[in-house]
Amino acid sequence: MRKTAIAAGGFALVLALSACGGGDNGTDQASPAIGGGSALFGNAQELVQAAESKTQNSKSSKFSMDMSMAGMTIAAKGEGRYDGENSAMSMTMDMMGQQIEMRFVDRAMYMKMPQGMGGTADKPWIKISADGTDPMSQQMGGQFDQLTEQSDPTKMLEYIKQAGTITNSETTQLDGQETTHYSIDLDFDKMIDLAPGGLEKEQAEQMRGKIGVIPMELWLNSEQLPVQITMDMGAITKAAMEAAGAPAGGAPTEGKMTMKYSDWGAEVDVAAPPADQVGEMPNMGGLGG
Repeated sequence: MRKTAIAAGGFALVLALSACGGGDNGTDQASPAIGGGSALFGNAQELVQAAESKTQNSKSSKFSMDMSMAGMTIAAKGEGRYDGENSAMSMTMDMMGQQIEMRFVDRAMYMKMPQGMGGTADKPWIKISADGTDPMSQQMGGQFDQLTEQSDPTKMLEYIKQAGTITNSETTQLDGQETTHYSIDLDFDKMIDLAPGGLEKEQAEQMRGKIGVIPMELWLNSEQLPVQITMDMGAITKAAMEAAGAPAGGAPTEGKMTMKYSDWGAEVDVAAPPADQVGEMPNMGGLGG
């Protein structure tokens, strides 16, 4: 059961790390905004085009995340630079009562693990490489390259562009600043083909047709930069548990994620940990069923 919950939580965490970004298709002119407001978009593709242009120019931000998933809670904060092969991210995460530090730099992910969860006193860090040879990158389904791209929090806009429909929009205050607030439905079946992993491919395919849409809310500031994203992921949790063979009612199936962004354009300096502090990836088979 614990392994099932972690798989579901892993899928959600990938989405969380992805929170906001994407390609460059779409049109140059915005369609009439919902409610007639000139600052609001009525089309998901045009919303994405405006937001991704601003985030690509800013290239960096600080962020925080709060997530509850299958009875687990995760809180994290960090900063990221979103600049293609020069991308980097650092994040400190509290998960299930344990603190884990993560750094993504030079196309490798480093995780500082607590003792008893893979870390040791002299080698607290483990490395997840891009070549697919270590256990964790293999567990990710050989899709490490896609995951490293997802450390860019502008990538969630790809989900919105390919699978999203705006259902409502308004101008509102958030944390003392003027924002545009969008309610968006994400078609989960379309997201399966875009998501980099977190669940085994077999499990993800079993979830096709069982979820429908995932409610999402997006707040942009006056510069069209993301300042908050929320997602209701309860349906994902329930379907993931069922796909993994968990009995109905056997575990909590709530799921919610909130991402906040600030300090867009701030300088970000992330370095790999010293090589003599990096150890071997532990065997993940002991998680239990």
